[in-house]
Amino acid sequence: MDKQGFLNELSSQLNTVPEHDRTDMLYDFEEHFELAMESGKTEAEIAESLGNPKLIAKDLLAEYLVSQAESDQSVKSMFHAVLATISLSFFNLIFLLGPIVAIIGVYLSLSATAIVLTLSPIGLIASLLFEGPSNFLIKFFMAIIFCSLGVLMSIGMIYVGKFLYQMILKYVKFNIRIVKGRAGK
Repeated sequence: MDKQGFLNELSSQLNTVPEHDRTDMLYDFEEHFELAMESGKTEAEIAESLGNPKLIAKDLLAEYLVSQAESDQSVKSMFHAVLATISLSFFNLIFLLGPIVAIIGVYLSLSATAIVLTLSPIGLIASLLFEGPSNFLIKFFMAIIFCSLGVLMSIGMIYVGKFLYQMILKYVKFNIRIVKGRAGK
């Protein structure tokens, strides 16, 4: 494969990346070709030493999406970064998707608990409609306690969510380094 074929294949694999970022990525490879050709290598030797453009594009796309998730901090960008990282190898399907799904599942269940506790005064109103005012004070204070716990837990879950977002990003980056063989770096 020659330089232009390599760069065209790489560019087509990176078609989801915005043009200015893709141009920056391709410039690095053009520069690599130029430097290696100055040292006497042929375009075919350089392209072979770089490897498969499809695999390189997967790596570049995963790193790009992780950097987007760091700056954007939305669920959508995190989802795209995780999916791109999973596509790097079968290893990632097991060691990346499993823990992330488990952590998100626990987070969502705790968030649902916080919402249910916050809405506990609705149970008090229903209890008054169906059972009458018996033990009203006990039910009233229990509803206030549960609602207060729910509000506090909801606030805590906001902070836990931000922390989990950062931890998942770090785990995705670590996983990319493992797949690339640079775990200790």
